[in-house]
Amino acid sequence: MSTRGATDGYDVPLNILGRHPEEFFSIMGRIVALSATLEHQVLIFYQHLAGRDQSLYTDWPIAKLIRQARKGLKRLPPADADLARQWLREADEIRKARNDYVHNLWPAQAEGRLFGWRVSGRGAKASITTEKSMDDMRADLDRLVELLNVPRLRRIQGLVSGGRHLND
Repeated sequence: MSTRGATDGYDVPLNILGRHPEEFFSIMGRIVALSATLEHQVLIFYQHLAGRDQSLYTDWPIAKLIRQARKGLKRLPPADADLARQWLREADEIRKARNDYVHNLWPAQAEGRLFGWRVSGRGAKASITTEKSMDDMRADLDRLVELLNVPRLRRIQGLVSGGRHLND
């Protein structure tokens, strides 16, 4: 007889995470995987913008890469800088959403509500809370996919790689 009690389809006891729809975990997994891809694209963008070797800045967190890339946009023509600034703003927004998904605890809630929380790194007295719905999760996934959309991504990378032919 199992000592785990009731479990989900992956044998995780329900008294650990509660009962979430499988779509919750599927979307969260995609957000995590695609965020890693986005982080890599931001790294490549910054390496090209800074005119540096691809072995540099690989240990920087994405927040620092975005911050430094924003500072370096003055090297670009104004229209290109505006396009890159928008992409970096969206990347930063989805980075924050990704952090909420990954670092929060998500106890199961009634009626399909999603409530995530974690203790802030600034002390045990503060906490960060997030309220979402499955529709919100789908929207965040869609935003992430749009940031990685190949024609758009080629255009963004073309701004700094000298690949002007990629702009079309």
